[in-house]
Amino acid sequence: MTHGMRVLFLEADSLTAEVRIRPLLDVLRATGKIGGYTTIDRDMAAHGERFARYDVVLMHRNPNRRQIGWIQRHSAPFVYDIDDLLLGLPADKQSSKRRAEQRSISWSLLHASVVTPPSRRLSTTLEQRLHRKFASAQLLPNAGAEVPPAAKPAVRPRLLWVSSALPQWPGEIDAIARGIAAGAIASEVEILLVGRFPEAVRAMLPRHEIISWLDHASYRRLLAEKPLIAVAPLGAALPESEQCFLDCKSDIKAAEYGSNRIAAAYSSVPPYTESDLPCPVIVKNAYEDWRDAVERLARNFPDEGNRLADHASFAARRPSVLAQRLLLALEHARQSGKPPFTYRAISTPRFARTLERKVRRLFSRRREPA
Repeated sequence: MTHGMRVLFLEADSLTAEVRIRPLLDVLRATGKIGGYTTIDRDMAAHGERFARYDVVLMHRNPNRRQIGWIQRHSAPFVYDIDDLLLGLPADKQSSKRRAEQRSISWSLLHASVVTPPSRRLSTTLEQRLHRKFASAQLLPNAGAEVPPAAKPAVRPRLLWVSSALPQWPGEIDAIARGIAAGAIASEVEILLVGRFPEAVRAMLPRHEIISWLDHASYRRLLAEKPLIAVAPLGAALPESEQCFLDCKSDIKAAEYGSNRIAAAYSSVPPYTESDLPCPVIVKNAYEDWRDAVERLARNFPDEGNRLADHASFAARRPSVLAQRLLLALEHARQSGKPPFTYRAISTPRFARTLERKVRRLFSRRREPA
């Protein structure tokens, strides 16, 4: 019986969980499609509602040693969600910690009842690196807004550029940043940076504001409420291994921007060229192309973004719709025939975790070159 399904969620990354996993589990719980779920953090502490027995496990990203050890001992049916190319090539030089992570990720991919990547490219690349097919794979794209916000007003917008990691694309980032700067100056729009940006990039940009960190709820409000246009550049001419990582990223920015009435320009790389969403791409990461793209976005604001949210493809990216895909994956795993299981574990004491972090910092400083 589906409605009574109890899910044990082994949370490996709190931000990814908040963005990609919990919204779908919350929909399933609120609509009675599952009985509920308990979150287990990396210290093995349980959060939320508790059940005497569980029917299925949901894991994601890079489970740590305790999380992977628990599921290996209990042989519980599980779904494994992976949203980035976290599995490196065997020949890559890796630390002992990195090798342990790679073993956990490989084991999860090979033993999951269902793997849920956001794109076919990521799924295919992971199988190629494993030299094995998954038992079952179901695409689970990233979600946008459940309902588009009110139409954005005809005021001067700001240009949004979000980066979760320092953009370092030799031969490209300079042209990209200078082009974005020129387009912003010509269009008289201010730039809003969210995330991490090198000082060299910031120095090329005109007057701008930077917000180094936003919790996801605040970020969602920013997209829904503020008059914005956006740029989403990615490197397109990197060494093969680095390019492969970027090529396997998801189209989450397109899903979030378009569903919130934000028109954007995207680099011509697979996350956007292979997306089912409308993603106007820049042919080359060249100065002129990014300059012209910013000017076009500013000129067409707010009409382009307001129309964009009504595109039929965004309806399929609502959390309520994607929750049904996750439900199918959980049901498939539950049908393995394995009986319900209990969860008991002693969580890592806070003082032990604090001591571990201090030791890691000490060894990290010792390894730094003089």
